[in-house]
This record gives sequence, structure tokens and C-alpha cells, in this order.
Amino acid sequence: MKAWLLFLLCIFSIASHAVIKRHDVPAESYLLNDAPEYLIDLPHEGHGVLIHEQWVVTVAHTIFYDYRGIELKIGLNHYQIENVFIHPEFKKPSKSLLTGDLAPLMSFLKARSDIALIKLSSPISSVQPVSLYKNTNEIGKVITVFGKGATGDGLKGEVLETKSSKQLNQFQNIVDGAEANWLTFKFDKPPNVLPLEGMHGSGDSGGPSITYRENKAFLVGLSSWQFAYGDISDFKAGLYDTTAYQVRVSSYVNWIMEIMHHE
Repeated sequence: MKAWLLFLLCIFSIASHAVIKRHDVPAESYLLNDAPEYLIDLPHEGHGVLIHEQWVVTVAHTIFYDYRGIELKIGLNHYQIENVFIHPEFKKPSKSLLTGDLAPLMSFLKARSDIALIKLSSPISSVQPVSLYKNTNEIGKVITVFGKGATGDGLKGEVLETKSSKQLNQFQNIVDGAEANWLTFKFDKPPNVLPLEGMHGSGDSGGPSITYRENKAFLVGLSSWQFAYGDISDFKAGLYDTTAYQVRVSSYVNWIMEIMHHE
């Protein structure tokens, strides 16, 4: 397999990031039987998040083709996609960025806005949307992240072959960086880590990072990519000490509100 294609499979083209787990905790501890109703599976791969009775937010790189007219299952029912709005500062990388040294690609990913909105053709009354986190004090927050893709552990990294099982997992981490449009956290190695410390991997880009205040869920981030360095052919996703990049929802609240207001 060509190096650039392998990288796409590991980082961002296969929409979503799943759960890479602690090696010293039973994998079953991360499993969930029921997904939050605001977590939505997208048509090709990846997730979206219901933030309004007629609107879903996701990362732009999960929009693989024209999704208009396709149905999404939300709660027990199906709803048709009326339109998709991709942030104007989102760009796809050129092939020249997908070989050799990873530094130019990392700079490219940091500079773009990886967010999109999906408008449904009719409003939903049976599912409660999640609230947007509008404050800018995310650093230090414990977040819970959901995903259904490939699994693995921090010692060996993710195993892409496990992605087909589409099992729902959750993990936790602590936001340790907030830079412009991104939130970051590191997948730390035990023992001095959270009980369900984890990292997103290949399978659930666009999945929500949630913080809770007085038992109410707030959408803080969207799973997007992992930082890497060195040569692209040597990259292995999901290892301990890897840094995750999440779309910083608070940075896009105005854009989200403007699109929803005018559409």
C-alpha cells in the first residue's frame, strides 16, 4: 500500500476516530451498550452531533461526496439531509503533502477549519440535542469522547482490522491545550492517568467530546486528527504520548449560529 494512502487510512480520510485504550485496563471497560442519542452515524464513515432540532455538526473531512437526499438515523427514525455547509477555510491536502516529512502536512492541518454543518429536511422532536460549549476555559476540563471505529492500545497502537466491528466505545482525557481553532490532549501512559484514559483512532472523526456541568452535557470538541512527526511511512496511530487535535467548538459558535440563522 502506498505510504500516502496508508496515512489517509490512519489519520483523516477514513472519517472517524475510534478508541485506543490503556493496555492495562480490560478493553470491555470502554464499551458502551447505548450511544447518546445526539451521536449520529454519517452515510459513509464518521459521526455527527445533533446540536439543534434540524442541525448536525461534524468535521468537514467526513463529507466524502454530495450527501443531499441521503437519510440519517437519529433516535428511532430516519431524516433526510437537505443541505451541507462546509466551512470556507476547509481545504483538502494535495498529494505532495502525503509523502515524506510530516511537518508540512501538520502545518496544513493546523491552518484549516475542519468543520461542517448538516441541515435536515425536517425538525426532530424525539431526540434532545446537545448544547454547544461557548466558554473559552476548556483547558483542564475532563472530556468524554465517543467512537465506533478501530481499537487498540497505547503500546501497540490501533489495529485497523478491528474497525469493521463498529463497536461503541468511550474514553476520557483532559484538555491540555487550546490554540485558536483547536483543543489538544495527550494520550498519557499509565499509571498516573484517568481510569479510562484513551485516544481517538481510525473510525469516528466528527464524534463528540463532551464535558458535563450539573449533569448537563456540553459539546466541547469534535475528533479530527493526531499530531505526528518524522516520515509518513513510519507513522503509527494511537501510541502513548501522541497528541490529539479536536475542533474547538467555542471558536466556531458564531459561524454555526450565522449559518443556522440564515438557512
